[in-house]
Parts: sequence; C-alpha cells; structure tokens
Amino acid sequence: MNDLLSISAFSRATLISANTLRSYHESGLLPPAVVDPRTGYRGYRASQLGDAAVIRHLRALDVPLVSIREVLAARDPAVTRRVLAEHHERTLAQRARTEQILRVTGELLADPAAVTPAVVTERTIPPVRVFTMVRDVREDQFAGFLGEAYPSLYASIADAGAVVSGPPGALYPAEYHDEPVPVVAYVPAEKGGDHLAGGRFAVAEFTGPYRSISAGYRALGAWMAGTDLAIAGPVRENYLTGPGDEVPESDYRTQICWPVQHSEE
Repeated sequence: MNDLLSISAFSRATLISANTLRSYHESGLLPPAVVDPRTGYRGYRASQLGDAAVIRHLRALDVPLVSIREVLAARDPAVTRRVLAEHHERTLAQRARTEQILRVTGELLADPAAVTPAVVTERTIPPVRVFTMVRDVREDQFAGFLGEAYPSLYASIADAGAVVSGPPGALYPAEYHDEPVPVVAYVPAEKGGDHLAGGRFAVAEFTGPYRSISAGYRALGAWMAGTDLAIAGPVRENYLTGPGDEVPESDYRTQICWPVQHSEE
C-alpha cells in the first residue's frame, strides 16, 4: 500500500475531515481505492485528490451530494454546467423564500396579531339578501376570483338600484380540498337576488394579511374541539377591512364564521 495515502493523510491533503470522508465512502460519493478487510484501513490514491477538491468546492456552495455524484460520474463540462445552473435556480428560489420569511417575520415583530390566537364567540347571525357570483377555483386562485367578482357584483347592485348593506364576503366548502371547489363571492344588499341563511355560528375575527389567515381557522378548530358541535355547512369569510380600504395588510380584518350544530342534530 506504499502508493496509497492513509485516510488521515488524505484528510490533511484535501482539507476534508476523516469523519466526512467516511461519510462520503458510505454514501458512495468518494470510496477509498482500497479497504483492508481485516483492519478496515482505508487507502486513497493521489489521483483521487482532484475528485476530493471538486467535492469540497461544490459542497461549499451547498450543491447536493446527488448532484455532485452526477458531476463526478459524467466528467463532462456540459453536465457540470447543467448541474450548476439547476443549483443556481434553486438557490434563487431559496433566496426569494428567505426574503419573504424575513419580511413577514419583520411585520409580525411589529404587530404579532396574525400569530396571536383569535377570540372565538358563538352567536346567532340573521339571514341576509346578497348578490352572488360562483366559480370553481383552487386555493391559489381565491384572491384572483374575488378580485374579479366584487367589482362585477357592486356594478350589478348599482344597476339594480339596490343599496349595499354590509361588507363583501365569500362562502367556502366546510371541508378543505386541494382540488378546485365552488366558492361563492357575495355582497349584501337590499333587494339582493339571493338569500344567505342565518343561524348559529362560531365566529373569529382575524387581523392580519390573508396569507396568515390560517391562524383564525386554527383558533376556531381549537375552540370547536372543546364542544359537541360540528360544522353545519359552508363556512364564510366577511372582509370587514381589506385591499380597497387603503390600509396596510397588517390591518386587514376578516370575520370567519363557521355554521355550527350539535353533533347529534
């Protein structure tokens, strides 16, 4: 084994710790040239120093091990460029995500209401006349649909000679779904063409940006867990203060209403 470097010498030559070299061996990324079956001695050839340098350089850039393995296996500049381009795009996406996290946590530091459990009350809400628009949409399409629906609904109310009688809102299925679901956008108005049923509701008023509204839903879920109640139909959100009110997102106010009934009803 005189032509081999021991793991300690190879570690010093490559500036990669022995423990990391053992890990690279186990993962198949940089196996030693020989392993003594009796002693477990690992020996590395000088020709492996180049691969070790590539690995060290790419790991310093957080390139995944699977991608580094592809670079070493191909030994092709075109493959290396593609792998680095893919990693560059992933890093840009991670940076955008990190910047979003920093922005949102900064907002929460200034006003932590969005992550403070909302107060839940049980109340009776009377029926109301509304103008409505319905569309099957996914969650990531809710905002776009509502942004289109409300101007149209307000125009319909004006055309009908009616008067708006409350904040806009929307009805969502009682159960959450990943696929498109029917969402009903509504605006209360005298002489409305549709009837929005009243009844008993668990109500939470959430303050904060819509992207954090799940905190309001968690508060309702935690409240319901201590009762014998069940959701009795589509849940509704009433947008008390929102984009059209010229206030920061942190001041948006949304009333979340779950229709409830006793489980045995």
